[in-house]
Amino acid sequence: MKALMILWITGMFISLAHAGMDENLQKLQQQANAAYEQMMKAKKEAEYLEKDAAFAEKELQAAKRRLADVERDTETAKQKAADAKQRLERAAAQWQEASDQLEHAWLQSGRQ
Repeated sequence: MKALMILWITGMFISLAHAGMDENLQKLQQQANAAYEQMMKAKKEAEYLEKDAAFAEKELQAAKRRLADVERDTETAKQKAADAKQRLERAAAQWQEASDQLEHAWLQSGRQ
């Protein structure tokens, strides 16, 4: 009887330990599943953000090209403006010279 009682207690202990292990394993499995889901969510977010960053980089490069084009156009416009100013100064000088000659000719002709 004593042996039977020891076997029964041992069986109960093993069952309880086994049940405790099953519960622990189930809890660990749930934690592993939750961690996997978080990992997959983080992976998707990282992939999305990588694509977003790549798109932003392409946009940045395009903006830099547009800026370079605008800077080149600005320099061209400045040079054209400087050339036009020089032409204006030459034309004004020629007009002044022609006006002075005309005035001189009028004065010499006796008409004032």
